[in-house]
Amino acid sequence: MTINPVIGKKEWMVQDEYYDYFQEIARSSYADMLHDKERNEKYHAAIKKAIQSMRDQGRPAKVLDIGTGTGLLSMMAARAGADSVVACEMFQPVAKCAEDVIKQNGLEGKIKVVLKHSTSLTVGPEGDLNEKANILVAEVFDTELIGEGALKTFQHAVEYLLEPNCIVIPSAASVFAQIIESPLISKWNTLFPVHIAPGKVIIPPKEVTSCHGSAAIHDVQMSQIPQDKFTKLTDPICVFEFSFTGEKSIEMNETFIKQVPSIASGNCEIVFMWWVLKMDMDGDIFLNNGPKWVQPNPDIAQWRDHWMQGIYYLPEVVKVSAGDKITLTAYHDEYSLWFAILKASNKKLTESPTCNCLVHVTDSHARIGMKNDIIRNDKYIAMLKKVISPSSVCLCVSDGSLLPFMAAKLGAKKVFTIESNHFHHNMIKSYIEDNDENNIIRIITKEPADLSEGDFDMEKVDVLLTEPYFVNSVHPWELMHFWHLRALLEPFLASNVSVIPEHGKLIAIAVDFEDLWKIRAPVKNAEGFNLSKFDEMIQRAISIADASVEPHPLWEYPCTALSEKINLLEFDFSKSSFTNTFEVAGKIPISSSGICNAVVLWTEYNFEDTCITTGPIQPIVPNHPIQWCMNSQQGVYFIHSPASVIPGKHILNFKINFTITKTTFVFTIEER
Repeated sequence: MTINPVIGKKEWMVQDEYYDYFQEIARSSYADMLHDKERNEKYHAAIKKAIQSMRDQGRPAKVLDIGTGTGLLSMMAARAGADSVVACEMFQPVAKCAEDVIKQNGLEGKIKVVLKHSTSLTVGPEGDLNEKANILVAEVFDTELIGEGALKTFQHAVEYLLEPNCIVIPSAASVFAQIIESPLISKWNTLFPVHIAPGKVIIPPKEVTSCHGSAAIHDVQMSQIPQDKFTKLTDPICVFEFSFTGEKSIEMNETFIKQVPSIASGNCEIVFMWWVLKMDMDGDIFLNNGPKWVQPNPDIAQWRDHWMQGIYYLPEVVKVSAGDKITLTAYHDEYSLWFAILKASNKKLTESPTCNCLVHVTDSHARIGMKNDIIRNDKYIAMLKKVISPSSVCLCVSDGSLLPFMAAKLGAKKVFTIESNHFHHNMIKSYIEDNDENNIIRIITKEPADLSEGDFDMEKVDVLLTEPYFVNSVHPWELMHFWHLRALLEPFLASNVSVIPEHGKLIAIAVDFEDLWKIRAPVKNAEGFNLSKFDEMIQRAISIADASVEPHPLWEYPCTALSEKINLLEFDFSKSSFTNTFEVAGKIPISSSGICNAVVLWTEYNFEDTCITTGPIQPIVPNHPIQWCMNSQQGVYFIHSPASVIPGKHILNFKINFTITKTTFVFTIEER
């Protein structure tokens, strides 16, 4: 069962027998992880050093690799001369792939692959391991370090699967935090008032403004946040150190409290978090996962998407002056971290903060940022001012939108908003209680297909509003959901209905991504090992489970334009002319030299001369990074065979087939 994002209905779809497996493989970060050259090199160096250390001690090198994935780390150990290697992998398709990769590299006689979770491994003559290992290598980390259960994995291994005086790779990890002030980032978590006109303001309910969200990590490519958009209020602080060797017990629940000096004045709103791995026992090899400004060589810092950095929103904002002492409190349980700055009068916070206002449950950080976007809001207000009058009957069809409140504040007679989702209904209801003093706004909880004239008090709607934003619409072309709803609502609309926005466009541009292409590029070879069998598996999984266009927040992923932008599809929302199927084809001339590795798609919406975009927010300049909207995701079509392109010599062909159930895009590069 799936939701069709165009018609908004649940549908049965026949999928491959192993669709769920393929989807998990396709959405994993295996390929990106294997493209991480620094990670591969430092694991390799630590493994070689560990095996040589055992040799120097006159001990056999018995290696256990937990979470082997493709078997890369096990192959490193086998080729470095390990006496035995057991590779543990609990995900069956990946374990089978590891066996194929190991065989392809001629190491099948040296590595034993076990399809189990590490905590289920047995030791003994008939066990998964004949005897306990003395070298453990594991890569079981995520952006939050411990979110994949790393603490329990290492603790169990040291206690039950390893000999005394063993070597663990990595041997330790340090978690760093830095307190930040940033109006930009705060707008991804806290809803602010929206100013419509003098004396007319949409005020967030008190339960919204007093709620600072959940403790869940907001993972981002932190190096791409503009340096002038945040102020560092402290230097980086090491808040947790985990030893994985067994010399020191691993605490599953821990609290860190330390007074740290502020280096600037401001509001303590946010914590930036990253971590560093000590790869060897001696502390000669480190893997730093921090943003560029804390890297030893920022200009050549490794790009990676499988590990990013984390933003945490503090449950209480504290104002400080430079030189003040800040009492930073950090917590972790077995799987997650959270932070607070507690005043002396407060009791120690031990439980992870939770959202009580529904906003952080219903809306993503990007959606909250969208609602706080002053430029975007002002454009919608400008559109509405052109059509709203004291006799206007308005209908809004967007999930959790503030457009109904804009229309009401501008003097509409009645405003209806369709909110069939329970959480969005309750959130909008709380807004109504604080902002609809004249009882103008009414929530309709029905699905659009079930509406009747009685739902609109027997009046015709003369202003139809949308952003358009729908929770289930993640790809740019799914703006056609509004196009479909526009046709469905025709019986309730006045003949002279004004539709905001009036037109929609699906736009594309050919680009050269600096790094993002790696997540879909074949690995081929890593540290001298042939990984083509893995490439075959991942490409098959992507072809079965993934749409041809993937959503990504491109402000985090630099790219330059290789063509002018071109309109692929245009929609006239003023007319009820929804089309169930069509085909479009054309050409995109290449206008700049580079490597064409993707095509980016986004949408723009117009009412007369006012335009709202989910794509570039500044004019596109050749050979300069495109400045993307930070509160929207764009669609990315990765070119299957990236090619070097030259203006006047190459063009990009495109073809779009659309039906109500499926949309396919094809882009191909050819010489003129």
